[in-house]
This record gives sequence, C-alpha cells and structure tokens, in this order.
Amino acid sequence: QQVNSKQTHIQNNIRFMSSLKSTPDLCDDFEDSIRVVDPSLGLRNLGGKNHFGGQVVTVKCHEDNSFVKQLAKTDGKGKVMVVDGGGSRRRALLGDQVAADCVNSGWEGLVIYGSIRDVDEINGLSLGVQALGTHPCKTIKRNEGQTDIPVEFGGVTFNPGDYVVCDNNGIVVNDVPMDN
Repeated sequence: QQVNSKQTHIQNNIRFMSSLKSTPDLCDDFEDSIRVVDPSLGLRNLGGKNHFGGQVVTVKCHEDNSFVKQLAKTDGKGKVMVVDGGGSRRRALLGDQVAADCVNSGWEGLVIYGSIRDVDEINGLSLGVQALGTHPCKTIKRNEGQTDIPVEFGGVTFNPGDYVVCDNNGIVVNDVPMDN
C-alpha cells in the first residue's frame, strides 16, 4: 500500500509539474492579476528543481527556523513554503536535513527571503528552492515565528492560499491557480 501511495504521489507531481507554464507565459496569461517579485531582490534557484509552483503556505521568522522545520514534516503535496526571514543573511533557514523532510513530505519547494546552507546537497534533491544566498551557520532554535499570515517581500504580498510559480525567469504570485 505504501508503494501505491508513493507512486500516486509521483504521478500527481508529474501531472502538476507538466501543467506549469513558464513565468513569462503566466505574465502574459494573467497580466491583470499577477504579482511579480522584484527581480532586484536577488532571489536565485538553489534547489534541484528550477521550475516549481503550488499553493502558498507562509512562515515569518528571523534567524530561527523552528517553524520551517515543523512545517517540513507536514503534507506539502502541491504546496510551496514561502518564508519571510526578514532578508537576514546571518543564519541559514534551510539545511539538508529539513530539505530532505520537505522532499519526503511532498513539498514542491520553498521561497526563502533569507539564506540556506548545505547547498550542494539541496541542489541534488527533487525540491525547488529560491533564496537570497547561502550561509554556513544554522539558526538558533527559540521556537519563535508565525505561520499562515500574509508576508511581504520583493514588493509582493504572499497570502496563505495564494498560488506561486518560480523558474529561472522569476517568481509570480496570483490568488487563483495558474496551472492550466
């Protein structure tokens, strides 16, 4: 039964990914409602999937990835975790172990307004990750942060339940699905 469940999950991910359009095409298709993260923010692809998207789940934290770690172990099928780390480059909000938990839980990817570490290992995973850059130090665990609240960076507000698509061209957000 576990094999069938895993096969179904893989088939659903393939179906979801094959239905994703590029961000330029989405900008053309949804020009009246799409929101584009300012490219000058400097987010870049650091994960193993360069094109990913899904429904937004938000985290707001500062140099403490306790809530990212907790969410990574929850069902992430069809979802992207959007993490507002305040743009801090002093601690990594994602490492290889939490990223592996994300893969095992079916997350499509993460958009992190902050840094990550273990980038070589994360780049080998089937997980989309866009972040500002890297930092080798882990966070201090204080169990501080918030989930399921609107977060804002790059001139865009990400609301829980919105939809986000990321690729090498940029990051776009909409309040309606963009997968058809």
